[in-house]
Amino acid sequence: MKTSILIISILLMAGCASNPDYRAANNGSQGYSEQKISDDQYRVEFKSVSNNVADAGDYALLRAAELTQAQGYDWFVVTNKETFVESKSQAPASTISASHSQQYERSCGLLTCETRARPTSNVGVQVSNHDKRKEVHTLIDIKMGKGIKPSDNSYSAQDLIENLSKKAQK
Repeated sequence: MKTSILIISILLMAGCASNPDYRAANNGSQGYSEQKISDDQYRVEFKSVSNNVADAGDYALLRAAELTQAQGYDWFVVTNKETFVESKSQAPASTISASHSQQYERSCGLLTCETRARPTSNVGVQVSNHDKRKEVHTLIDIKMGKGIKPSDNSYSAQDLIENLSKKAQK
């Protein structure tokens, strides 16, 4: 019994610790989306449900880097960044159950049989942790360019893809 509770607890915790999915958002779901502002400017949004706010920022940068390369540019500068965090709490789901029953034992000898009733009690408790997850929206406005990076504030699209794509595949 204790082993099965331990296994279930570990599986539940592993499910809660998973990274947000790096994918295109579909009808307001988790993931990235972008909006073209001009030929070399885009707004990129990444929405996640996670306990790690930094992931949404990293995934927004990764999408900006992919978009920069897809448009034929080498680097980009973040001209504006906003992050919104909305905490969503769910009440813990806890249940307690108890049952009482009779357990019957019958023992027979050479001439007679005897039936005995023993009362038994079972108590079950199930407690789940209070789930406090965050819905994180990161919005970045980017301006893309070609050639040599203009400043330390600019990002190389290739370098970002190499460094952050591993994180998105976990």
